[in-house]
Amino acid sequence: MKRKSIVILAIVLFQFCGHFPIGDLSEASCQTLIPSWFEELPEAPAGIMLSVGYSGKYQDIALAKKVAINQALKNMSKQKQIQLIFEVEELADGRLRLLNPTFEQFYEETILIQVKNNFSVVDSLLTEDGYFVLLAYPSRKELSFDLPKQKAWGSQPKWIKQLPVSKEFEYGIGMVGKYSSWVRAWKDADEYARFDLGKNIRLEAESIHAVQRDDRFIIESKIIRQSYDMSLHNSAIVSRWYDSANNIYYSLCRMQKPISD
Repeated sequence: MKRKSIVILAIVLFQFCGHFPIGDLSEASCQTLIPSWFEELPEAPAGIMLSVGYSGKYQDIALAKKVAINQALKNMSKQKQIQLIFEVEELADGRLRLLNPTFEQFYEETILIQVKNNFSVVDSLLTEDGYFVLLAYPSRKELSFDLPKQKAWGSQPKWIKQLPVSKEFEYGIGMVGKYSSWVRAWKDADEYARFDLGKNIRLEAESIHAVQRDDRFIIESKIIRQSYDMSLHNSAIVSRWYDSANNIYYSLCRMQKPISD
């Protein structure tokens, strides 16, 4: 089966290293009003999956909606199944020096086609900042949520400082800062949340003894390698929060734990 791939090459990832990736500078960073379901994804009825998409400012509103829907469709495909490959090496000499960090994602094109053939837009919102859309899969005529449609960001949620503890779900947090484009910031925060979820499920670590020699010196160093290669099924970005004071974007990813025998 064909796979759509996304390759993310980053200098640092906050959950592993404690720093912020630098965002692109193409768009003003402003987010004041959002749909409530963008901040907190509603619980869907049994058998239904929900996905959020968003786009920046467009003079053509129809184009903005199309871009947001296309992103929501890709996000839905990733929710159903996504393969994550992560690897980072760090020199264990007391200083933070990363070697060749790699973040890769793959999702099946056949799944994306399935979603495209059987989805519905259950809600959307046009704001001064852009266009937001909420999709349901399989298609559903309407879903009623007892939530305000447009709101300002709420106070800092508890999961920012500590991951939720649950017997039913695994969680991961993605965060980025100092971005100028809120669209790019949320895309990266969402993806990093998936990688952090994978890290929390299974992270393999090994220590490598490296030796470099020349005519006069021998340099020995210890390298710590962390990596995993896994597929996530039925994961979703369930919460987001924007720290406007510091221009930091947070995303929370959730996946149900496998049922043990």
